[in-house]
Amino acid sequence: MARKPRPVFPDPPESGAAATVTPKPMRRAPMFAKGAASLENAAKSAAAEERMYRNLSVDLIDPSPIRDRIDLTEGLEDLKASLASEGQQIPILVRSKPDSDRFEIVTGRRRLQATKDLGRDTIQAFVRRMSDEEAFIAQGVENNARLETSFIERARTIVTALDAGFTQVQVEKFLGVDQSMISRMKSIYSGLGEDLVLAIGPARGTGRRKWERLQKIVSEIGLDKATECALSLAGESSERFDALIKKLEERFGSRPSKRAPSPSPLEPLTATRRGKQLVIRTTTAPEGFLDYLQEQLQHLLEQYEKQRK
Repeated sequence: MARKPRPVFPDPPESGAAATVTPKPMRRAPMFAKGAASLENAAKSAAAEERMYRNLSVDLIDPSPIRDRIDLTEGLEDLKASLASEGQQIPILVRSKPDSDRFEIVTGRRRLQATKDLGRDTIQAFVRRMSDEEAFIAQGVENNARLETSFIERARTIVTALDAGFTQVQVEKFLGVDQSMISRMKSIYSGLGEDLVLAIGPARGTGRRKWERLQKIVSEIGLDKATECALSLAGESSERFDALIKKLEERFGSRPSKRAPSPSPLEPLTATRRGKQLVIRTTTAPEGFLDYLQEQLQHLLEQYEKQRK
C-alpha cells in the first residue's frame, strides 16, 4: 500500500484545537564564551600562583643591578646558623627575566648568600612579574626598613640606580632623598671609588661629614694611595674608617689648596613644617653650623619656655 505523501506546508490547526509546539534544540554556547572563562580562570590561577612560593635553583638567580649592601658577609654566620637549625622562614623575592628561564633577586640577598654558603641547591622564593621601577621600589622599601643601612650604602644605592638608567627624580621619589642630597652623595661616592669603599666597608654610624672629610683627603693624595692604606687595615669597618683617616693624615699630612676659594654668599635657611617635624635646609652654611644649631636646640626650647611664662 502506497504511503500518503507528506505535505510540504502542513495545514494550520483547527479553531479551538491546542497547538503543538515542538521545542527548539538548545544552541551551543559560542566558542569565545568558553575562551573568556578560560582566560579568567587562568588569571585567577596566575594570581594565586604569585601568592605561593616556589623552590628555585640558586644557580638560576642573578644579582640586581642596584647594589646596596657593601658586605654581604656581615652578620652572615648568625643567619646561616638560623637557617641550618630552623630552616628558611621567609621566602626571598625574585622577578622573572624577560625571554629567559632565569630570575633576578629583588629582596633577600643575604638569605640567598647564606643558602649558597650552606651548600643548598634550592631556595624558597616568591616569583613576581615586576617592572624595573617596581623592583627598585621594593628594594628601596626593604632598605628603608633596615635601620642599620649606612650612609655610604645609601650613596652606593643611589649611584648604581643612576647608572642603571633611573633619573634623579625617580631616585628622589623611590628612596625619599631630596635631589640636593642625591647630588652630594653621588659626588662623595664617585670621589672615593668602588674599590676604596669596598675596602673600608659600610662603616655604620659614620655620617656624611666624615665621608666628605675622607673624600677631601683622597682628592689631595690620590685614590691609589688611599686604597692601598685601606687594604692594609684590620678590624671592624667603622674602626678601619677612623684608622684610615688618622693614618692618611699622619703619613701624607694636610695639603692646603693653592688658592683659597672665594666665600660664597650665604643663602637664607629654608624650613619646612611636616606635622611635628621641622626640616631645615641650606647648601652654603659654614662648616659645623648645622651641628651648632642642633646643639642649641635644647637651649632654644628653654628660652622659649621662659618667655612664654
